[in-house]
Amino acid sequence: MDAARYRTLLMVALAAPGAVVALLTGVSGMSALVADRPLILAPVPRNAAEAAGNRDVADVLVMSNATDMNARAEARIPLRLHEPNLLTPLEAAVISERAYMIRLVRDRGARLDAEELRTLRCIAEARKDRGTMAYLTAIDAGPLNCEGVKIPY
Repeated sequence: MDAARYRTLLMVALAAPGAVVALLTGVSGMSALVADRPLILAPVPRNAAEAAGNRDVADVLVMSNATDMNARAEARIPLRLHEPNLLTPLEAAVISERAYMIRLVRDRGARLDAEELRTLRCIAEARKDRGTMAYLTAIDAGPLNCEGVKIPY
């Protein structure tokens, strides 16, 4: 192999990873524009429910100062739900399957009454999330009736 060919192959080998990353990032950006669902990059949360569902502590903290933590909002949680759903931040926190997120949302002003607790326990049970079920059962260990509770998928 001569020196010119070696230099050419070396330049291609060094440039290829960067070109692949640039291409994938561009495709992900285009899919975010067209389908509102990026391929690689996580979606930027639009509301507190979406931030809680995607386990984004910083965004929950920032958004909780300017939003009603009990209001339902459309939440995109691509790793947990097949399609966007209208959720409260507490419901999204349960879907995130992290007790720390439930505690954070409660600490930031979300109200947890008996009906909301029943809904949260039913969501956790339907998702078979033992950690969240244990956390919620510690709050209320009463019998659970999930009839009429809409479970987001």
